[in-house]
Amino acid sequence: MTLNASRTDPILALGRQTLELFRPPSDESVSQWADKYRIIVGKGAPEPGPWRTDRAPYQREIMDSFSDREIHDVAVMSCAQAGKTDMILNMMFRMIDLDPGPSLLVMPAEDDTDNYSKERLTPTLEATPKLRDKIFSGNGSTIRQKNFPGGFISMTGAMSPGGLKSRPIRYLFMDEVDGYPASAGVEGDPVSLAQKRTQNFFNAKRVYTSTPTIKQTSRIYKLFMRGTREEWEIQCKHCGEYSQVLFDDIRFVKNVTAEDGMQKEYEVTSAVWRCPRCHGLMEEHEVKRAPAKWVAYNPKARERGLRSFHLNVFLSPWSNWKAVCKKFLDSKDDPEMLKTFYNLELGLPFEYKETTTVPEVMYMRREHYNAEVPNGVLVITIGIDTQGNRLEYEVKGWGRNDESWGIQYGVIPGRADEDEVWEGVDALLNREWKMENGKSLRAAVTFIDSGGNYPDDVKEQCYKRRSRYIFPIAGATKDDVPLVHHSKSTRGGINMFMLNVSVGKEAILYNASIETPGPRYMHYPDNEEAGYDEYYFKGLISEQRKLVMKRGKYVYEWKKIYERNEPLDVCNYARCAFKGFKIDLDAWEERLYGKKKIKLADPPGKPRRPKGLLSKGVEV
Repeated sequence: MTLNASRTDPILALGRQTLELFRPPSDESVSQWADKYRIIVGKGAPEPGPWRTDRAPYQREIMDSFSDREIHDVAVMSCAQAGKTDMILNMMFRMIDLDPGPSLLVMPAEDDTDNYSKERLTPTLEATPKLRDKIFSGNGSTIRQKNFPGGFISMTGAMSPGGLKSRPIRYLFMDEVDGYPASAGVEGDPVSLAQKRTQNFFNAKRVYTSTPTIKQTSRIYKLFMRGTREEWEIQCKHCGEYSQVLFDDIRFVKNVTAEDGMQKEYEVTSAVWRCPRCHGLMEEHEVKRAPAKWVAYNPKARERGLRSFHLNVFLSPWSNWKAVCKKFLDSKDDPEMLKTFYNLELGLPFEYKETTTVPEVMYMRREHYNAEVPNGVLVITIGIDTQGNRLEYEVKGWGRNDESWGIQYGVIPGRADEDEVWEGVDALLNREWKMENGKSLRAAVTFIDSGGNYPDDVKEQCYKRRSRYIFPIAGATKDDVPLVHHSKSTRGGINMFMLNVSVGKEAILYNASIETPGPRYMHYPDNEEAGYDEYYFKGLISEQRKLVMKRGKYVYEWKKIYERNEPLDVCNYARCAFKGFKIDLDAWEERLYGKKKIKLADPPGKPRRPKGLLSKGVEV
């Protein structure tokens, strides 16, 4: 009788399931099982076909720790190209086939589980003969739950307290734990909630993987430090010693392919590893093929059943060292991009530094402008904050490399539901700011806070003035969103923009600490009538990011160190108005100064500028 025929006979199927329950677990490790049976398929699979652990040999020990009966917790702090998702899949598949039990997969959001099931889990189950006949198509199986003899895999998002608190489980898989919210609703830390579900099983297994985020709050970093802290070390061909492959030991040669002022486009022509012990050099292909092993820096944690591993991009067979070094060069002067480089490429958490900028120092370094708009400014934007009895605003000039010039800081008295206030806004939008060469600029984009007491009035008035590119904005509730992203149009076709105000504030405080004119430097005029007095600079440096305890967990929050923070807010809005659009600075400079510049590649991921933005604001 064929296997498929046995599935149609309920008595035979029941007998087969019963025998599976009493069969002792096999000693076959995860990597051994995957090398025999795993087939790589699914959307985005870079190398479809039979699985080969030797393709990325560092994966073997990580996967096999799951099938080690002495290990109960496995934590992987990893870069973005190390194959951690496939390692979790292999652990699941070996569990289904050889040692089944109730299982839970937790991802940051509910939508993530649907995509994971449709694009990775289900296609692989169907393509792997060893597993295909074990997954029940009926009997309660859904996109988010797969049933099999002796167990199931249930999938949920970290925001779902019900999914995290229901029936007991033996196997817990938690992917991208640093992307989880601080609390699942009002129930508390999602990791702790899910861990409690494994308490009824003496042989429970828990797997945690993630790219890290911020050092002081990163879940995966804390798990890594509590565990064995294992690093993948390679053997130097010159001295025979084993060492980690760290970014500090990568030696690369760069060329500048384009240069515009102080902005540069780089090309990396070579990248090699220098052994930290003997200083011998090895090529990328030699490093990736060299003998290697895991070295534990906290081996006693193994006695507690917790192994932890760290992976950076230099070990991955899917990485290119020259491309990685170019990413560093492109991000080294931008703290927003540098954080991403640390997290996604180096697999390391990023550590925020408290600002040491003193308001009095910024006040003293003000400078003389030869015109309302000094040379270097290519675009003007405005940020407006709404208060109960006034609007506060800042007019900012922007050049290349995020260099900025304060033009005007001021107040429009009145409430946002009064016509007189919007007459003041109109005057601000229509004002022409004079340049040294006799030309003038008007604001290209204006962002105004839609919070406060009059949000509907702000949105309505922005809609009436939509041809002048004034947009209502609101702060995003999530920390892992872009600096600026377009929200769906609200009722009446009003365009809203959401801002990651936390990232914006961090960038402003970093820029304020720069003391030499050039990239990211913030210029201010010494003209008192422009509004840049001591009050302004205290307001600009009015907040600091502090680590606080919230719901039993340490999180970062912005705390005031000076009473008024409107200058920081309006500067943030004006900067986001500039950063949020793909503005062709070459075309602006050609119109303003008649200079031709080398075209530099636009950074990816920026929202498209509205049609007609380029032609607005320049008076010839």
